Amino acid sequence: MPFDKLYVRIKCTVCDGTRLFKNSGHHSPLFPYKWKSCPYCDRDGTYLIEARSNSIVEYFNQLSDEERNALLEKIGPKKIED
Repeated sequence: MPFDKLYVRIKCTVCDGTRLFKNSGHHSPLFPYKWKSCPYCDRDGTYLIEARSNSIVEYFNQLSDEERNALLEKIGPKKIED
């Protein structure tokens, strides 16, 4: 994973975060015991996608001033000034 990109963890769109497939809870009706759970997401029912810059801006806009300043301090003063 490159370090110059940000990722967002979202709910799995295949199993809706339940870890079971919508088709009888299995991957293939012909092989019902092939997959015990969703192979596309992690154990929490989520997976990572690349974050768009718009979603990052929306996240920053919904933060309070205190939370935003604390987050910017964690990024570092050199990054803020540039």
